[in-house]
Order: sequence, then structure tokens, then C-alpha cells
Amino acid sequence: MTMDIANLSETMRQGEATRAALGVQLRTRPLWSGAGRFTGVPVRFINPYRMRPVNSPEYLFENIVHNGAVYMADGQVSLANATVYTGTDLKTWVARNAGTSEGLVAGKMLAAGSLLFIVTSYAGNSFMKTSVDNGVTWVYQGGGANGMSFSSAGGYVYGLSGSGTTGFQTMSAAAPAPANRNFATARVWNKVLNNGARWLALGDLYTAAEWSANGLDGWASATGYAAAMDAMPSGTRSAFTVGGRFVVFTVAAGAISTAYSDNATAWSVGALGEMEPTGLRVNLLGSTSAEMGGVLYIPVKLTDGTNFWNALLATADGIKFKWLPPFWRGTEALPTICAKAGGTGLIFNAASTGVTAAHRFETNPDAQEVYLAV
Repeated sequence: MTMDIANLSETMRQGEATRAALGVQLRTRPLWSGAGRFTGVPVRFINPYRMRPVNSPEYLFENIVHNGAVYMADGQVSLANATVYTGTDLKTWVARNAGTSEGLVAGKMLAAGSLLFIVTSYAGNSFMKTSVDNGVTWVYQGGGANGMSFSSAGGYVYGLSGSGTTGFQTMSAAAPAPANRNFATARVWNKVLNNGARWLALGDLYTAAEWSANGLDGWASATGYAAAMDAMPSGTRSAFTVGGRFVVFTVAAGAISTAYSDNATAWSVGALGEMEPTGLRVNLLGSTSAEMGGVLYIPVKLTDGTNFWNALLATADGIKFKWLPPFWRGTEALPTICAKAGGTGLIFNAASTGVTAAHRFETNPDAQEVYLAV
């Protein structure tokens, strides 16, 4: 029997009668156990996922973000009359119109503090829009978003040029209009992260990095980063933060390698060639992550060379890992992932496309199971 920890008290009460009658003890243990939370081969392979409740309206939301007050989801990507949906409980959603003729651009919906940000598109042109009232109204913040990438870090939305320049733009709840700023060097900038104290900008496919104390100016070379990347195998890279630590991931030869830093300048190798314990190979790491309880969770696609599975990879430090079991088998793209407000769980779809609205999952990796011990 498996259940969330919130249901344990009632189950424990009901189990007292069983314990008294049979002379056994009712105990609990983590759903996901092993030689250690982030080391060793799992002792038991128990699926910790469950289906999410239906939505109202019943849409399959591919992206969900939270700004501290409301969740925002995209329900009509690429269709006219750009519409986002907002809600407080992940069940009841209110439609918010963000444009009369544009369509939403997939994968470019962010929250930075209380600021909500989207990109819309019409006739081949892309436009930035922001909301400071939880999605009720939207303000046009300029065009020219074609070819740009966007990040949310430390209360700012970053608009990064794809043309190899020093220039970038920032937006925030206090200053939603784009402000033009500059990095120290001209590169194709990919992503900006914040670990709670410093900002880290990654460019040229994660081969170069700069850091800033305020996320706006004073950018300088991230000393030690290049040497850490030289120690990594050549592969596809991505980066996230967990527990105040920057972690850069490399997927190469079916395995995970990492480098990490707590201050953006001193870098260390975390893992080299970390393999999934059952022998599956890593095919792709997701572009989104969610942190809950000091642990980072990233969607990951696994393969045996013929078949493909979507699962979750967890780490608390970028050094040790736990591989949660697959929740979907198929070639569909990896879904996005979002932490529920209050640290009560994670939400994600089975895949980003090609699935029905019924295939929605959530999990609490800290959930417990109840068992009888003789």
C-alpha cells in the first residue's frame, strides 16, 4: 500500500486494531529507498507517481509556472487570441487573454518574482508581454524577440540575443519595461542562473561563463569555469541551481557528468560518467527543473537503444544522484516540470506532446508507505 504522508495519520489509527489483533507493528518507510538517498542501486522499485486531478476547463497544459500568488499555464500554444490560464489550486483555471491576434510561443513563459512573462507571435514576428497583476492584464514590451532565448533568475527575466553580442535585456516586477544592459564579452548567451547570492550567465553552448553580484552589471569572467568544462566529456550541456549551488550537466555517451560551484568562480568536478543503475542510457536531459526540499528534479529521457522512457533524475548537490522510475514509455518529447507551492510535490505531464489530457502526473518523492512488520 502506498500513499502520501498527509494520509498517514488516519492509516496509522486504523492500523492499530490490526496491530493489536495480529501482534505486529505498523511502520512507515520511504517509497524510494536504497543504499542511500542519492547513492547505490535502489533496493525496491516502487512507482511513486499518481494521476493528477482533472482540470476545469479540461486542458493539457504543457507549461506551468508560479509567481508566488498564482500558477500560470499555457493552453493554446500557436493559436490566435493568445490565452493563458491562471489559478491558485491547479484545478480551477481562469482564461486570461493576452492578445487578440497573436499566438503563444511554446516554451517562452516565465515567472520572475511576481512578474509574469510570455512571448507571442504573429505573421512571423515575436513580441514580449508582461503582467504585474497575476495575468489579468498584459502589457506589450516590444518586438524583435525572434531568435532570442529567455531565462528567469533572481527576480529578473533575461532576454538574450542569439546573434553573438554583449547586449541583453532585463525585466522585473518593479521595472517591467525592458532595460538594455551588457555582458563583458560578446557571445551567443544561452541562460542566466541565480544561486541566491550571485548571478551566472552561460554562453556559446555553455563553454563560457560570466558572473555578477547584482545580475545587472559588473559582469566578469567566471574564473575556473573553462578548466572545469575542459575536464568534462564533450556532449550536450545544460545548467541549473540547487541549494545555492550552480550545477552544469553534460550528457555524453549515455551518462551524466557535472561540474559545480557555490560562488560562480571556483569550480569542481562533481560526477563523471554517472550511469542509470539498471543499465539504461541517458538520451536527453530536460530543459526545465524543479527544486523541492533542497533537492533538484529534472526530467530525463532514457533508452536501451530501441525503446525510450521518460523519468526523473534527482540530486541535492550535483555530485550524488537518485534515479526515479520511468513514468512514460515513448518517443514523445520530455515534459516541463513545476514544484507545487509550499513544497508539497511536483507536477508534470507524461510527455510534452502526443498524449491525452488524462496523462498528467504528480509526485511527492518524500512520500511514505505503510507496512506491517512481524
